Amino acid sequence: MKYIEKSGERLIYGGDLPTYFVSDVMDEDVICPYGIDDRKAILADNFTCISDGEIMGTVSKEIIEKMPKVN
Repeated sequence: MKYIEKSGERLIYGGDLPTYFVSDVMDEDVICPYGIDDRKAILADNFTCISDGEIMGTVSKEIIEKMPKVN
């Protein structure tokens, strides 16, 4: 991936685009922040999903289906 970005080629994906879900997380689920201004985080494998202040449960396929989505 990094070599495609360095060469300036466009990345084209023809399959189903992955959808990301939106979740607030608890401080204890953040293992390590990273990125510019620590805006990204590495999460524990069993983090708690929170939507609009409501605890939805521990991350799983069923919980992810209930969470709001973005691309």
